[in-house]
Amino acid sequence: MSADPVWRWPGMAGAAAAAASTACAHVAAAGAVDPMKSLTSDYALLDTSAWAMAGGTIMLAMGSLWVAYGLARTDPTRSAATRVLFVAGALGLLLTAAFPLDAAPGAASAGGEIHRWAAAVVFTALPCAGWMMGRRFRNPALSAVSVLATGLLVAFLAARPGSLTADLIGGPDYYGLIERLLLLSETALVFLAARGMGNLPESNKRDISPLTDSPLTYANVGYGSVVSEGEPYARVQSDRAAA
Repeated sequence: MSADPVWRWPGMAGAAAAAASTACAHVAAAGAVDPMKSLTSDYALLDTSAWAMAGGTIMLAMGSLWVAYGLARTDPTRSAATRVLFVAGALGLLLTAAFPLDAAPGAASAGGEIHRWAAAVVFTALPCAGWMMGRRFRNPALSAVSVLATGLLVAFLAARPGSLTADLIGGPDYYGLIERLLLLSETALVFLAARGMGNLPESNKRDISPLTDSPLTYANVGYGSVVSEGEPYARVQSDRAAA
């Protein structure tokens, strides 16, 4: 049973709009936020760039949700874990947009904690989802971007101020750039996932016929009977009578 085709453009458009909005946020706050030493979350704290950053985050979340929906249509039996990860990433993105990071350094509010943990979910869930989907759909570009995002995440955690290795590698001087590359890679990941979600290889498809297509009524077959698909019910009854 083949799945109905799913439009790819909504997911691709969501990722493209996210990239454009994030670029607008960088331009709008060019003199106020240092892209090398500041997080992208800082754009949401400025009136000139908050709208662009929040809009881009929401668009990327919508793209992730569309990919999850498309997987449910094109590969419903084998993509459950991947769909859960894309949905988790989308929810994390929405939470980061709803709860901005704390403005004061060292402050720890409930909203700021939600933002930090939601961002952690986004940065881990999307690379895992992309890698799983890349393997399932035999999409080397998606798999490569997922591995790249994972590597950038490791580099970001190592360079972020407060980590054990940050001072050793001079991380505070460039960890903001790493985060921007990480965000860009995950945006590309969602774009590639949306573009390739309808390209499931024929060798990975499983034609599962519904029970209504079978000539047998399983309730009428005795316990312990073994019936192969398509075997006439009359022959089954005859074999049972002979036994």
